[in-house]
Amino acid sequence: MKINPYNLSDWELFFAVLSEGSIARVADLRGLDRSFVSRRISDLEDEIGSKLLIRTGRKITPTQKALEAKTVIEPICEQMRSVLSTLKVTDNQEAGGVRFGAMPGFMQDQIVPLLVEFQRIYPDISFDVIADDNPQSFMKGQTDIMLYYGPVHQSNLVEHYVTKSAFVACASPTYLNRNGRPKTPQDLSQHSGIVYSGRVRMHSNVLEYGGSVSGYRFKSSIRFNNILSVKSAVLSGGGIALDVPLHHCFKELIAGDLEPVLDGWHIPNLDNYIASTVEASRLKRVQVFIDWYIKRRREIEGAQKRRIQEAFDIVF
Repeated sequence: MKINPYNLSDWELFFAVLSEGSIARVADLRGLDRSFVSRRISDLEDEIGSKLLIRTGRKITPTQKALEAKTVIEPICEQMRSVLSTLKVTDNQEAGGVRFGAMPGFMQDQIVPLLVEFQRIYPDISFDVIADDNPQSFMKGQTDIMLYYGPVHQSNLVEHYVTKSAFVACASPTYLNRNGRPKTPQDLSQHSGIVYSGRVRMHSNVLEYGGSVSGYRFKSSIRFNNILSVKSAVLSGGGIALDVPLHHCFKELIAGDLEPVLDGWHIPNLDNYIASTVEASRLKRVQVFIDWYIKRRREIEGAQKRRIQEAFDIVF
């Protein structure tokens, strides 16, 4: 009986032959009859209309079609095995795959180390990570867990408050030595601004401090849609940024590479959230990560805020 060329198990058998370089060896390793293995490969060749192996006695040589198939089809086989392995995991196990989404800057600078730390504790939980500067792109079922400023009150999400963000108005010592230090929002009209313009959060046209609110404007500005580019421009002495999240500038503030300005004026703080889809919230591996992440994130940000308050007398 002819085989189905879309049956990945037959291709896996063929790729095993390529890897071992021998039909006989693969048959012995898998407890199969050698003629059965040879026949499956011959049937594959008949179905695609091309030779896959050149047989010279016991020696086999892959054709160009075989090498093309290995390049294209073998990764599909591996992906299928991974998916099937995940489907076999029960909902109440601390194991299996989790699709995870967050903003690129936050993912690169903050989340990657936490994922590595978490996986050391829970080595049977795997992650498929998506970084996108538009939170809506992963709020519609493309990921199981996602991070964003919230809440968003979407019916398909189970939301969890994590922390209140802390934005720091800051500049480099080089810039401040050259241009002076602004103390009020009105002083910004004499300064260059480094402005975040991405889709992660709305740009704020006001600053606040102790219950007071004030507008502001820069003499000139450079706009970036990536927060790490904003920080890089500020470190380079390009101007003042009003909304660098504390977690992105903490090390630089402590090291003296950046300095806070405006005597406590800052853009309005936002709430950090972690959420899962309703369906994913029923998975133990998802809930285990959410509980761990909230605790760990609060520890990290709490320690950072205390250190900065002690060093600069800033109130968050």
